[in-house]
Amino acid sequence: MSQRIECSRRQCRWTGRESELSEVLDPKYAAEALTVYNRVCPKCGCESYYQLPEPIITERVEHANALIKVLSEHGRKFFEHKGALATLELDKNGKVWVIDECSKARVYTHYRGQWSGFNHGGTLRDLVCAMRDYITKGTLIPIGWIAPNRSNPENGDIWGYGKEAAAAVRAAAAQLPIITQGEQA
Repeated sequence: MSQRIECSRRQCRWTGRESELSEVLDPKYAAEALTVYNRVCPKCGCESYYQLPEPIITERVEHANALIKVLSEHGRKFFEHKGALATLELDKNGKVWVIDECSKARVYTHYRGQWSGFNHGGTLRDLVCAMRDYITKGTLIPIGWIAPNRSNPENGDIWGYGKEAAAAVRAAAAQLPIITQGEQA
């Protein structure tokens, strides 16, 4: 298996494998009729990158990623983009990162404020923070955080799911060990 890498350009931070780098003909050698290829970031074309260690897989990380999978299979399919799923990972220092499904950016989840490279709003960002806290501290997530209802249930839920999709995602999430059983708050 090829080495895990991250693009060194701060605005990009694409994360993937060395085998996923694009090969482009190096124009410096075109005049000499040499076929020399550079391996570049498929998102921004940057030629430099960092090698990343493999993430630490724990039972709690697996539970959080299972919740992401459930959310990606129902309603508006959050955390899924063109077949790619977001994932959470734990580094050797005990910090949690989210790999955004759209930008492929590795986003540090311990910052307050806006996360560069995270392609969701504040409600899902708060849910990722709750998953981070579950991974690092064991704090369970209340079922009421999954497809939360508005103060007037007739207006639907905050995520924009229909009643059937909201009920389905809550039922599937309730089966996971990351979710507090029976609480609505």
